[in-house]
Order: sequence, then structure tokens, then C-alpha cells
Amino acid sequence: MKQTKKQLTSKVVPFTGEFYPDVPEAAPAGNNLAAFLVMLAAALIAGLSLGAISTYQSADQVQLREMKSQSQQLEKVKNQVCN
Repeated sequence: MKQTKKQLTSKVVPFTGEFYPDVPEAAPAGNNLAAFLVMLAAALIAGLSLGAISTYQSADQVQLREMKSQSQQLEKVKNQVCN
């Protein structure tokens, strides 16, 4: 059998008559592992962020911060009264 080389075709741009070679598009290199690892890392970071936010805003933590603030204010008043 006779093998023929693939000939590149040209496109003619309307109104100018210029010829441009028709360049075949290269298939994108599929690096699925890297994309998967990036998505996995993003999901892990998002999960940790949501966990930290929900812990920080929990009722127990809010109450603990308020009690700590009141304790500090009480200590300041105690120092002012005793001195």
C-alpha cells in the first residue's frame, strides 16, 4: 500500500485573500492526578476552615470568651479598689 503524507490545508481569510496554514490543535495533556490532588487539598482546607469556624462560634466557646472577659474586668476593678 502506498502511504501518503497528511497535507496541511490552508484557510483563506475573506476580503484580504491571505493564506494561513490550518494548524491542528494539540490534545491537552491530561494530568488528572495533579488536578485531583489540588482538588483534594482544597476540599481538606475548606473542611478544616468550616470546622474551625463552627468551633469558634459554638455556644460553649462564646460563653467561655465572655467569662474570660468578665474575669479580666473584675481583676481590673479589684486592683483599682484595693490600691
